[in-house]
Amino acid sequence: MKLNLANAPCSWGIEFADNPDNPLWSQVLHEMKQSGYQATELGPLGYLPTENTELADVLREYSLKLIAGTLFDYLHRPEERERILEKTEITCQILKEQGAEFLVVIDHVCSPRTDEAGQKDTATRLNDSQWDEMIKTLKGVGEICNRFGIVATLHPHAGTFIEYQDEVDKAMRDLPNDLMSLCVDTGHCVYAGIDPAALITQYAERVKYLHFKDIQKDVLVRSVKEGIDFYKAIALNIFCPLGEGCVDFSAVRESLTDINFNGWVTVEQDTDPAAGHDVSTDAEKSRVFIENTIIRQ
Repeated sequence: MKLNLANAPCSWGIEFADNPDNPLWSQVLHEMKQSGYQATELGPLGYLPTENTELADVLREYSLKLIAGTLFDYLHRPEERERILEKTEITCQILKEQGAEFLVVIDHVCSPRTDEAGQKDTATRLNDSQWDEMIKTLKGVGEICNRFGIVATLHPHAGTFIEYQDEVDKAMRDLPNDLMSLCVDTGHCVYAGIDPAALITQYAERVKYLHFKDIQKDVLVRSVKEGIDFYKAIALNIFCPLGEGCVDFSAVRESLTDINFNGWVTVEQDTDPAAGHDVSTDAEKSRVFIENTIIRQ
């Protein structure tokens, strides 16, 4: 098993490109490289430079590879489909120009699911018609990615309409293998009551890309019990450096070894940019944890 390590702007709290609390991208890329990572994700469209030559120069300056982009949008709303597909085209063009490999595809956090994160038995589900419309959008995204030579990877995510095991299974059944692979995020799995190691084994042939994230059990229990909004949970530091939470990374390592995974892992620790965390130190802790407990064993 060989793992290549990246980080992502969301570890610095970059969820939306126009958030005035966002740190400068120059600071983020500098700290990412100083923390020992080889690559970055694009983050929300418009945060990093998008023009080909400028972005290439920026990545070269910080000795980072662009490995993936993110489509974080309202996939369950059919009225948004045309705009989402246009955004996919733009993002895939940027990724192709920079030699990136993946597009991480995430339904956007929204009400009522944002207050139902982790509540797998009672959370609101899409009806059949709504689900079919979302699948239609996802197929369109996958077709665009194929045209650009980008691997589309579906990312189950807390507070969205693709979060729980039944929703992941249904999506994998409804989406052709050649249109949509799977990005397993260890933290979001545990948030949703899914065993990430088991999910990796279950969908071994479709696991093309990974997000390593850890989650604090006490904050998770409180958030689920009290119905705390997903972003409020982030402000409560529900996510933490790898090895300091309740994700069983030993089991994850065993599953990755069993499926002979060789590829990219992006470390993420979603934070509130207004909180002033020492993200660089946390990112380095997570890298060292992976190197000492997963890669070198």
